[in-house]
Amino acid sequence: MKSDFLKAVSSELKIIRIEHNDLQEELSNKSGVAMSTISKYETGGENMNINKIEQILKPYNISLFIFFNRILAKTQKNND
Repeated sequence: MKSDFLKAVSSELKIIRIEHNDLQEELSNKSGVAMSTISKYETGGENMNINKIEQILKPYNISLFIFFNRILAKTQKNND
């Protein structure tokens, strides 16, 4: 069973891509990460690699620090 944290990471990756009006294919071209990997990360179907997450976020100028803070803020808000 996937942890709530990993679900949150998957969801946030997809949210960020959609916020930037990108299809998975477009993000793949921008980031150099295979579209199949992006899809698997967004659905939680693959063990995630922190370097790949960083590479996926790079076209959006979002650091890992900001990314994980977004997740923590949402997780804390949902637990209140």
